[in-house]
Amino acid sequence: MKLIIADDESLIRASILSMVQDVETSWQLAGEASNGEELLDLVKEHRPNVAIIDIRMPRMSGLEAMQLGRVISPCTKWIILSGYSDFAYAQEAMKLGASEYLLKPVNPIELERALANTAKDNKEFIRMLNQQFENSLFALCNGLTSMKFEELDSIFVQGWFIGAICLFDTTCTGKALSDITSRFYDDLRGCMHSQLVYGMNFAMISLLSGDLAVIGSWDPAKGVASKEQVHRFFDALGDRAGNSLQGAAAITILQTAECLGFDSLNQQLGQLGQWSSLRAVCGVGRRLAYAELQTEAGDDRKVRASHLLCSIKHHLQIRGYLNYQSAVSEMEGTWPQAAWLNQDAYRRAVQQFIQHALGIAAAAPLTQEEMMKELRSLGESRLLEIKPREPVMADLIEQVVHYLEQHYMEDVGIGQIAHQLNVSANYLSTLFHKKTGTPFVKYLTNIRMLKAKELLLNTNLQVKQIAEKVGYYSTRHFTKLFVENCLSYPSDYRKSQA
Repeated sequence: MKLIIADDESLIRASILSMVQDVETSWQLAGEASNGEELLDLVKEHRPNVAIIDIRMPRMSGLEAMQLGRVISPCTKWIILSGYSDFAYAQEAMKLGASEYLLKPVNPIELERALANTAKDNKEFIRMLNQQFENSLFALCNGLTSMKFEELDSIFVQGWFIGAICLFDTTCTGKALSDITSRFYDDLRGCMHSQLVYGMNFAMISLLSGDLAVIGSWDPAKGVASKEQVHRFFDALGDRAGNSLQGAAAITILQTAECLGFDSLNQQLGQLGQWSSLRAVCGVGRRLAYAELQTEAGDDRKVRASHLLCSIKHHLQIRGYLNYQSAVSEMEGTWPQAAWLNQDAYRRAVQQFIQHALGIAAAAPLTQEEMMKELRSLGESRLLEIKPREPVMADLIEQVVHYLEQHYMEDVGIGQIAHQLNVSANYLSTLFHKKTGTPFVKYLTNIRMLKAKELLLNTNLQVKQIAEKVGYYSTRHFTKLFVENCLSYPSDYRKSQA
């Protein structure tokens, strides 16, 4: 978005430009003016989104320039600068259509808020704010930063949230699974962008488990429309889950309640992760609310049965057929006592799960005995498929570490690496943590911080350039992570090692 700064003092123009650059928006300086006539020439040439102008300027005052400029460029927003002695002029400017009024010397926080208010109807600006929100949320959810960095009026403190974990149950692997998830992510991202309005945010992030979380937030101070928009989005997400039963993968949505602040959201997301296996007995391909899962989690027998069903799926995926048969045997011993399985809804839910997760389809409802027989038969057939001299897969974690060392500066996620290695993201994430002692996201961040330190000490690159070279396109986000990991600001670290 284009920006013009007009003030007869060059130091003030430079100061404001520096503040705008620190805001880390997509603002592009179209030009600077030292008087009202130069300002009008720039407005006529560039039709800027915003003009920041001083009330008192030579040749033509800021008020006169704004009046004429509004005729030349009706869509331009005007931010007025003045001293205390010019308050009457500032009042007149607001009556004439100025969007914001700032006192000199300009406060950086007030300038950032003023720019946000003037651009709140601009789609590009709204998407930029949403990207900043997503970056910060990812860092918070994965333990890369903490809430101590957030201001008391931050969306992460005062805002409302709804979150959901998206789970895929399918027999597809490798490229087929990658295509399914990619189409879902792209569709979801497009839906988010089309529904974004000022005062709300959407994010798609990978959790430590490797699962995808979709999160919406709204600021109640900016109107109820944003809250309604978030709820409509999650209703549509639930519809997508229901439609997935007709496809190659059943998509299940585990959704939080409304949460005030990030801490509440994070707690509920963590709890949903622990309850995720309950979809095996509650039904896949649908939206499961926090309250419903909380009720089902109170029945230890259902919890145990759901864990066994999901472990059977896991063992089948990683070709652990002996463990698979062991889990089936354990289930066979406990199911006769599971009276709840005699209820049609639960029996249908279990059959739906084994159909989508294991590929066991049946034209009619199966009895418990028939289910056990099908599960055993599947394990035995897969065991027989193993070739006597099948080569052992190379160490997965060595491959992941090597890949990160080569591609740390790119947009890297556990999901895309898992798809390349033909394993589930959840399995690879767990294995990586177990083998290295560090979660995947934290490991990647550590590599990036080490590379950033090298660049700070051995080059004259600006912090913004270093951030981009190690995989971050927001200097503010990079700085926050650097402080959390290295206990100093990048510029201070460079000075301390000089």
